[in-house]
Parts: sequence; C-alpha cells; structure tokens
Amino acid sequence: MPDTYFNLVKLLSDNFDVPAEEISRHVTLGDLGLDSLAAVELFVIVDREWNITLDEGEAVPDRSIQEVVSYVDECAAKAHTKTV
Repeated sequence: MPDTYFNLVKLLSDNFDVPAEEISRHVTLGDLGLDSLAAVELFVIVDREWNITLDEGEAVPDRSIQEVVSYVDECAAKAHTKTV
C-alpha cells in the first residue's frame, strides 16, 4: 500500500477526531490521545476497511505512526502473497 501513511492519517482524522496537522510519522498513538482500547479499535477499522488481518495484540499506544504504517504494509504484503 504505497499511500498507507496518508490513508492512516485520514482514518485517524475521520474516526478519532485527531487533527491531521498533529499527525506525523514519529508521534505515537498515545501522543494522539489513543489509549489501548482506541488502538485496538484502530486496528479493527483497518482490518475491515482495508481487508487485511492485523494482530490486535500489536495495537499498543506506544507505537509510532511509522511503526503502524510499516506493520500494516507488512500484513498487506502477506495477504497479497497468500492470494496470488
């Protein structure tokens, strides 16, 4: 997913009322006000909207946005490999 970062910014803005200008690759989910439950909810939304499977155990507030992007891209690549 080449635009994972920008899609994640939109998802955070739309679903968690996080202003897009506060989001950067180096801030954590916790820095943006997401607690453990909200981090899991974010992963569930990504699962559903992007049709990939994420391990909800990986959804922790101390993950940076870049770490989430990398994890999502990794899971998406695995999902693509399975279907090809």
